Amino acid sequence: MNRSKWIKRFRKFHKWPGIIISFFAILFAVSGIVLNHREAVSSIDIPRNLLPSNYAYDNWNQAAVKGSVMLNDSAAFLFGDIGIWETTDNFKSFADFNQGFPPGTDRRKINAAIQFGDD
Repeated sequence: MNRSKWIKRFRKFHKWPGIIISFFAILFAVSGIVLNHREAVSSIDIPRNLLPSNYAYDNWNQAAVKGSVMLNDSAAFLFGDIGIWETTDNFKSFADFNQGFPPGTDRRKINAAIQFGDD
């Protein structure tokens, strides 16, 4: 086999794996940029119903609730990775208490809440 046939065959076998590998390399590069610059995309909030089922909150799992502050016998604030929620009917319903926080789930993570006074 002469040299020109070897070069043609090598180009053919080099071209298609190179295209496939370059697609994955670009995909890895873009996802790496997003992961390393999380602050730039943290205001984007994707609804949980568009995510896979293991991202769904079920019984306040996945650190959705890390703690609570009791206000009185029937009212409390719950806080965690989903922000702050208020309940006034012994945990039967919840009202969003996140007004004033920046948009995006990453910016609403509350690790502690402190209650001052006894009133």
